[in-house]
Amino acid sequence: MDLLATPGTILLAILALGVLIIVHEGGHFLVARLSGMRVDRFSIGFGPKLFSFKRGETIYQIAAIPLGGFVQIAGLNPGEEGMAANDPRAYPNRPVWQRLATIFAGPATNYVFAAFMLIGIFLAWGVPGLGKAPVVDEVIENSAAAAAGLEPEDEIKKVDGKAIDDGNQVLPIVNASGGKPIVVDIVRNGKPMAITVTPAKNGSSGYLMGVKLGGVQTWEQLPAGTRVKEALTYPFRYSVFVLETLVTGGVKQIWQQGSGPTGIIKEIKKRIEHGPKQAFMIIAMISIYLGLFNLLPLPGLDGGRLVFLGWEAISRRRVNERLEQTVHMVGVLMLLALIIVISFKNDFHIGSWFHK
Repeated sequence: MDLLATPGTILLAILALGVLIIVHEGGHFLVARLSGMRVDRFSIGFGPKLFSFKRGETIYQIAAIPLGGFVQIAGLNPGEEGMAANDPRAYPNRPVWQRLATIFAGPATNYVFAAFMLIGIFLAWGVPGLGKAPVVDEVIENSAAAAAGLEPEDEIKKVDGKAIDDGNQVLPIVNASGGKPIVVDIVRNGKPMAITVTPAKNGSSGYLMGVKLGGVQTWEQLPAGTRVKEALTYPFRYSVFVLETLVTGGVKQIWQQGSGPTGIIKEIKKRIEHGPKQAFMIIAMISIYLGLFNLLPLPGLDGGRLVFLGWEAISRRRVNERLEQTVHMVGVLMLLALIIVISFKNDFHIGSWFHK
């Protein structure tokens, strides 16, 4: 049980995130090598190196800032020292299809890794779905539920002594309380608890606790072939769902619910404490997120580089290397700034001025 104590789960969460970074960068690395490119450095993290070793022509390192990783391919950044302009192993001197494959390989590897993980999860435990039994999806800030101590993922079993097996049963019972304290029986992390909530008046809506409810996750026992099919298609179906959510919620969605590396580690840690099924599932989900995020056509991301390479493939004209480098550099700085701000706002909850 020591492994499930806080230090153990934090370490496992950090290692899980590190594995996902290795998977992504490993995709770039493998295809670059297969395409005849020289890879000078493979790094987990950015900034000053903490540990490194050299094997062959590549330096492998762990760096101090855990905001991702990178593969340093010779010639990927214009003006590198010690690289001949006509070096056949340099990135810009390889055919455009090889450069496209190398950049695409990182996100693609995240999707492949997630699919294989999901095959194992679905075969072992079943295909996830949502039942009718209610679970807290979100606790509204400054609400009665927040004051009482209800938390996301609390499973609601009873409200005011009445057994609950459908989320639609909760609101009428809460409203009937007339604002008097009621006891909500829940299960949190496998442990039963009783929390007293005093519902608050909310205009014409009556009395509310201040929670958004979803369904408790269920695991359907389907034939093995169906489970494999569901696992292989799940990453793409979930990506469509995320994109639709971004289209409707846009920047506000990212601003309110986005997480930096610390938040991701906290979420992995929480899932590890729920057991291996939830732990493996969140790792697969984050791998999908990493693949999708990096495919977005934004400067500094793999998707941004693919846009430039796509233009080159169609027009047969290469974009000015210095211009492209500048665009990506600005994009990286903006993304780093966004990650830092969101980390402070959503992960550390620092600075009430964010909410103004």
